Amino acid sequence: MDIVLNPYDRKTIEAADYMRRRVGGKLIALSMGPHPKIIPIMNDLFEAEVSGIDEAYILSDKRMAGSDTWATSYTLSKGIVKILSIHREAIEALAKAIEAGEGFDRIEALAADLYRKNLLPNRIYSDKPSVRETIVNMLLEGRISRENAVEILRDEASRIYRDFMMFCGMKTSDGETGNVGPQVAEALSQELGMEIPHVSFVLDFEYIGDRRVIIARRKLINMIQTVETDIPAVLTIHADYSAPPVPLAGRRDYLLNSYRGKNRDSRIFSADDIKADPRYIGLAGSPTVVGPGVDIGRPYARKIVGLSIIAARDIDKIAYGDKVFGPFRRGDLLDSLPEDLKRQMLSRGEAKVFDYDDLAEEIIKALQS
Repeated sequence: MDIVLNPYDRKTIEAADYMRRRVGGKLIALSMGPHPKIIPIMNDLFEAEVSGIDEAYILSDKRMAGSDTWATSYTLSKGIVKILSIHREAIEALAKAIEAGEGFDRIEALAADLYRKNLLPNRIYSDKPSVRETIVNMLLEGRISRENAVEILRDEASRIYRDFMMFCGMKTSDGETGNVGPQVAEALSQELGMEIPHVSFVLDFEYIGDRRVIIARRKLINMIQTVETDIPAVLTIHADYSAPPVPLAGRRDYLLNSYRGKNRDSRIFSADDIKADPRYIGLAGSPTVVGPGVDIGRPYARKIVGLSIIAARDIDKIAYGDKVFGPFRRGDLLDSLPEDLKRQMLSRGEAKVFDYDDLAEEIIKALQS
């Protein structure tokens, strides 16, 4: 079966894009599965709703296969921690170079390299002519000391774990549990040692910048709730989500918080890359056990005595033109087959007209079951 974008995730991209246009930052897509099949989907997301994603990460490892919602949530949380640590380490590397007394040319070259890799926001370093008040520029121009620059950068590094939001689809169209979003928040809370709140089935939300909180409206069956939560947080986006207009105020902060642009090469992580415990991923880490199947019978079929055509015996498959029909069990209704094929089957004794004997046989079988 081909892997396709979960339809519920389209609203997720819309919600995350609104948050990015509201406060800046960048939009990162994270998925788990076989990377050869997911990379084409990620490539399409760079041109998705409004501005599309900025970066893509894929957790791909045979050991992750067969994960239930618990193992999936654990694995995704480890991937999120890995992504956050990459960005924090980039800022820390720049702070260490300044603290170690590296020359200004070397510091600027390091900052430019990290910026091109999309790892530093404009407020730390930027090649945009409109952004001059960066930490690196102020250091190079002597407006702040090395000690001040290191202190500011260390605070920026710590903000990586405080200033992020996660957006998840409401559920998967093939799973319908709606568990992964909230479970990622719970798993991530354990990984980071801090509480990551979550709000599910979000219809719309607003960011209150001066208080750094999210006010979300969510739909629970026929009830609408308004919920306030601190950030970081996980929002599971309802299929009926609608993004509000982006206010004009705060455009300067948006620009300073933003990054250089898009990295279109999906980055792939294995279980070892994200330091996932093999006991908690894939089938080995999935506590959900699917029990034995129960045969609940076949759908009811309307058969009319003297008119309906049924299979006279068990038939494997029948080729007719460029199509193949079957298999059929004795007594199965054949009314939907092409008329010419039904006539051929009647002539060969493979089909017959439903009669009272057939009706009596079905009634006896029903009583015996």
